[in-house]
Amino acid sequence: MIVGLAAIVLSVPAPAGAAPPPGHPPGAGPVPAAIAGPAGPAGERDRPARHDARYLRAAHQANMAGIEAGQLAGTKDVAPQLADLGAQFVADNTQLDAELRRTAAAVGVELPTKPNRDQQVVLGRLRDADGDRFERLFVASEASAHKRAIRRNETELDRGTEPEAKQYAQESTPILQTHYDDLRALAAELGLPRPG
Repeated sequence: MIVGLAAIVLSVPAPAGAAPPPGHPPGAGPVPAAIAGPAGPAGERDRPARHDARYLRAAHQANMAGIEAGQLAGTKDVAPQLADLGAQFVADNTQLDAELRRTAAAVGVELPTKPNRDQQVVLGRLRDADGDRFERLFVASEASAHKRAIRRNETELDRGTEPEAKQYAQESTPILQTHYDDLRALAAELGLPRPG
């Protein structure tokens, strides 16, 4: 009787119209789960944890904002070293975002199409600024954004559950830290308030 109960517990109804698997006679009742396989289409992943999905979306928005800010630095009347740093941000964030997009696709996360509202406000201010004003705003806003991104990565490494998302956080942190350190050095070089 125990074997009979186990067969009932471990069985699932076969999909309508599906042929029974080899070795399972037609009309013999439910197909054992071990034969039927996991529920859902073959290869379908469980949805990623909410935390990992939020992390990937926020990191993508930060990358988009960093790319646009870096591009703006190349169009303004600013110190050449700031324009160079902006170009480096564009190159690095473009590469990081390509990897992030692959990661998001692998874990089934749909990404936003533009930076968040706060980032858009900062980008609007950068568009309107030039010269010394642009330099101060760029260094301050990018330093703050990089600090947030580094903290976000640390939180993902601590609380994340998706290995791909955690790997992205691990690999992007040194690049973000280098950007932050470069911003602090640039502020000192240009005589701007040094970000904390």
